[in-house]
Amino acid sequence: MCHLAGYIGKENCIPLLLDSLEIQESIIGAQATGLAFIENHNVYMEKYIGPVKRFRELHQLKNEPTIGIGHTRYAIKNVRLTETNTQAKAHPFWNSNELFVTMHNGTLTNYKQFVSDLEEKGDKFRSKSKFFDKNLNQEVVDYCDSEIFSYLLEEELKKTTDIRKVIKNSCKDFQGHFAFVVLHPKYPEQIFLANWMQPMYLGYSEESTFFSSFEIGFSGIEKILTYKCQPPHNVLITLSEGDILIERLLNHREPPEFTPNETEFKEVILNAMKNNHNDIASIWVFIQNNSKDIGLSPDEFEQLSSINGYTFSPLIYKYLLEMGKEKRVVRKLEYVWEGGIKETPRYKFYSK
Repeated sequence: MCHLAGYIGKENCIPLLLDSLEIQESIIGAQATGLAFIENHNVYMEKYIGPVKRFRELHQLKNEPTIGIGHTRYAIKNVRLTETNTQAKAHPFWNSNELFVTMHNGTLTNYKQFVSDLEEKGDKFRSKSKFFDKNLNQEVVDYCDSEIFSYLLEEELKKTTDIRKVIKNSCKDFQGHFAFVVLHPKYPEQIFLANWMQPMYLGYSEESTFFSSFEIGFSGIEKILTYKCQPPHNVLITLSEGDILIERLLNHREPPEFTPNETEFKEVILNAMKNNHNDIASIWVFIQNNSKDIGLSPDEFEQLSSINGYTFSPLIYKYLLEMGKEKRVVRKLEYVWEGGIKETPRYKFYSK
């Protein structure tokens, strides 16, 4: 899971986005950081591996755009394989001629079928790489699943100029977890956000509009926002200066529902920590491997999460915060080796 942020208004968006991402990144992200913004009807983008602090050191951006998006990446495979955490796999992603960008929060479990189709049409993935996996004892071809969205949009834009219709059509066959963001120079006063059911918060005032994956991402911008809300799932959100349009994303599908037994779920989280699973991603993996303890068979968990895109990370985080208030869990900010970066900030949780 990754962290997203976006802003349209009167202020310089770069410090607002970086501050929001830096506040959020310790929850799950921080393996790579990227920004994109529009100036003079052109999109500009910078990204690099590592947390926001490293991004600030490497990219001293002098621009002062008033519309932009930001991303910090987390991929489970990066924890084990440093070769898969590269600048080319960081977000956002260009389309083929570097006209517009997209970024993604989630995991597309059926992305390979789209890769095959797009490569047959001649698309070349910048995130594609080859490396020798010592655990598998073989050469591996690796992609970032998120990059396919830029190319799918490009293909759909050849059929119609209705950008919202294009976004909906591009999302209709995805399995897994996704929230996609589109920044296009033909729409210099709008950001498009297609969210199946990833965590998301919106804020706005008469002159500013903002979004963030987690509510804590609003900490540095609340003073210029009048309203804040959490939108429903399965929506396409169009953000303009001081205005938000929310419409249904996919008409042929409904997001899955899951209501856990709170006591059982918290006990599974505590059990995960006893087995040295101390951050949100590794707790999620533990729950996946012990899904029966939350009332789901392995097949039911697969159907709910990997196929239909139910996102467990916000629920885990919510219960961890609750158990912190209950004095059952303590949270510590630690700096870990992850994705080839020595000092990646990561919240670790320990039972008392």
